[in-house]
Amino acid sequence: MIKRTLTLIVAVLISAITCPGTATAAKRPNVLFIFTDDQRPDAFGALGNPDIKTPNMDRIINSGFVFNRAYIQGSMTFATCLPSRAMIMSGKPLFRAPLQLDSGVLMPQVFQKSGYRTFATGKWHNGESSFEKCFDEAEAVFFGGAARTHINVPVNRMIAGLMVPYDAGETFSTDLFADAAIEFIEGQSEKEQPFFCYIPFTAPHSPVTPPGKWATMYDPDKITLPPNHAALRPDLVDQQQSTSRRGGGRGGRGRQGGDVSPVDRAKQRYAAYYGLISHLDHHIGRVLDTLKKTGQAENTIILFATDHGMSMDSHGQSGKHNAYEHTSRVQMVASGAGVPKGSSDALVYLYDIYPTLCGLTGLPIPDEVEGKSLAKVIHGKQAKVRDHLFTAYMDDQRTIRDDRWKLFYRSKEDRAALYDLKNDPHELNDLAAKPENKDRIAKLKVELAKAQQLYGDTPEVTARLMRSRGGRPGGAGGRRPVGAGGISRPTVDAPALAKRITEKFLAHSKAESGLANAKFQEIWKQLHAAWAVDKKSIGRPDLIQGFAKLLGEQPGERGGRVGGQAERGGQRRPANRFGGPIGTSAVIARAFSYATDSDGDREITAVEVQVAAKKWSADGDKDKNGELNSKEISAIFEGFIKSMPASRGRRR
Repeated sequence: MIKRTLTLIVAVLISAITCPGTATAAKRPNVLFIFTDDQRPDAFGALGNPDIKTPNMDRIINSGFVFNRAYIQGSMTFATCLPSRAMIMSGKPLFRAPLQLDSGVLMPQVFQKSGYRTFATGKWHNGESSFEKCFDEAEAVFFGGAARTHINVPVNRMIAGLMVPYDAGETFSTDLFADAAIEFIEGQSEKEQPFFCYIPFTAPHSPVTPPGKWATMYDPDKITLPPNHAALRPDLVDQQQSTSRRGGGRGGRGRQGGDVSPVDRAKQRYAAYYGLISHLDHHIGRVLDTLKKTGQAENTIILFATDHGMSMDSHGQSGKHNAYEHTSRVQMVASGAGVPKGSSDALVYLYDIYPTLCGLTGLPIPDEVEGKSLAKVIHGKQAKVRDHLFTAYMDDQRTIRDDRWKLFYRSKEDRAALYDLKNDPHELNDLAAKPENKDRIAKLKVELAKAQQLYGDTPEVTARLMRSRGGRPGGAGGRRPVGAGGISRPTVDAPALAKRITEKFLAHSKAESGLANAKFQEIWKQLHAAWAVDKKSIGRPDLIQGFAKLLGEQPGERGGRVGGQAERGGQRRPANRFGGPIGTSAVIARAFSYATDSDGDREITAVEVQVAAKKWSADGDKDKNGELNSKEISAIFEGFIKSMPASRGRRR
């Protein structure tokens, strides 16, 4: 009996250690999610491209599980990066994914709530507030969609739960993001807490300007163009679609002399593009090496993916917003702890990543997540998760495909193309006109209609998403601020800004030269109540709006002056648009929130304001006469403006 009892105890202990879903489980596997931007699905050495060198991406591929038929579901905006990230982080399809990720349970939150330390660096395209609620730590975060250069990129770091901008200097974006991830991974090596590390690189997104030796790494004469390239097959160019907005060509296409042939020009462009990818690959290798050196590689799941493809003149397209394979197909690979080597031809979407990572780590999948967990596919217990795969681009391109056939339908012209992807992966031959394919096209059109209904693809929703222009004011790409390297950063003159706020604060208080300490505190309480309306606490957007009103600015304006210096051109942009020009109300809102938020939850309560204002008035009353004159009030404002951490400058 005693022997049997001991056996049962041992069995229970073994089960607790090996089952990640139990409360007493051993440390769950870490998650490293590496995401590249604008990388074609054929731009990998390990996947059959002999022209490009990607040894570090190849080692993920060669040791992991590859999904051969992974896709982005599409986009209703030219800024395809935006919906791609929205779908992944929300686990929802194109027509239901919130572009600013302002609703639902997001993927990093599931890991955060399950005890993971969450960290991010790199490109976050979906709003600052959504980022702040997802990550415990952050360094070198770019809140835009695209910058004009890979240096002088406007980045932010998280301090006390708030994102604070700083100057990263001349460091190339890929180096910068890799450095940040490496430092985080090194810091986790002695900790028991598992981590979720998200690295969405901006490369090889335009401008295609590989640095140093990478710029001349490839000989254009030795580049082989894809067989569907317009320079080789001008007959494939769709005149209806080839006038689409360019994306990914800045710095490359059309800038050589007129005596350069289309083929040579294309090869030069690919040589630069491959150089930028190989530079990225080098830094991915540094991250992987850090995992190994710190002893964390064996307990880390690596998820590698690309956000979408890139046309680069295949079928005469120049951007990333069409439904051809070179643009809609992506690479998606899982590797590392508990992941077997293998591959699958299952039809999968990028937004399946969310539930898949939950499945691989034993975490619960929220009911609202619509993606499919691929954990069983990875472990050989399931062959596929869907029979057909649907993609949609803008209001005219819709596709449906099965294991072999792809219907490419353009509703505006009621025109369909049919491709046999098994025998024609480059979509060189449209077989729609062949009589023997009439029934096949009819069946695929039925499946297309079903998919549109399933995913919520209606004319009304499509029109709304297209009107959103990428979910951001100012257009799909957004006009970029002017300045060095294409990026404008305000120089905050703290004394001048503090003086201006003091004048407005006293005017609001109907006082000319000063206030009693108690009155100073009372006014802050009143302002908080006015800004909160019927809410118990206020966040950064409330503060920006509140300070804009106090300063006499229109909400959303840049405020006319930053640090006492006139802004260039009188342009107006949202005041809380990080990574771009920062308005007065946004600067003081950041400073105020940083100085007031005592518990770091990113929300300011009336009690926190009361406590902070009491301390400010006590510390600011230098002559201890129970009153604060304008000079003392200005010094208080200047103090919490300066309390924002200064830049550490360049890293490594």
